[in-house]
Amino acid sequence: MINVMVEDNKKNLALQKDLLSGNKDQVIRGIKEVAKSGTPAVVHHLLLATFKSGFPEALEEGKKVLFNIKDQNAVGELFNALKGEDFVEYRADIAASIWEAGLNAEDRLIDLVEIAVQSDYMTIVEITTIVENIESGFPYEEVTEASLIINEHLQDQEDESRIALLSSLAETLNSMAAE
Repeated sequence: MINVMVEDNKKNLALQKDLLSGNKDQVIRGIKEVAKSGTPAVVHHLLLATFKSGFPEALEEGKKVLFNIKDQNAVGELFNALKGEDFVEYRADIAASIWEAGLNAEDRLIDLVEIAVQSDYMTIVEITTIVENIESGFPYEEVTEASLIINEHLQDQEDESRIALLSSLAETLNSMAAE
């Protein structure tokens, strides 16, 4: 068992090294390897390779991998990226990957709303899509808290399109509240 863990760790370290390489072919190879045998431990490195390497091919390949992640354990890393400052300009793509991949974010409503209110228009669209695709609804208390967060930000908002979109998100949430 320990040998398997050591091998997995070596594999992850080699994969992380490829993903952070300055060599385009190595980065692309690393991204393709993540699709085959990656783990949540390399998601942050995948995001760096995809969005920060500067290689258009890495952006294209990386998005394909992100949009097809099947490991639910990757959600935490994706949310860390959404909430952090490293990938602000790529939040829409990262949020899109959550719903495109069919990952479950139903227990992250407050996080989703907090990200939406501090993000650009397209990220709000993607987060609204995530929320709309959650079939289970949300506890009434969470919806109330989320609505308060949205309403606080609406008061400071001057961009009419963001106001309309955030208001729409609040309406969607209210319709999904479980009594």
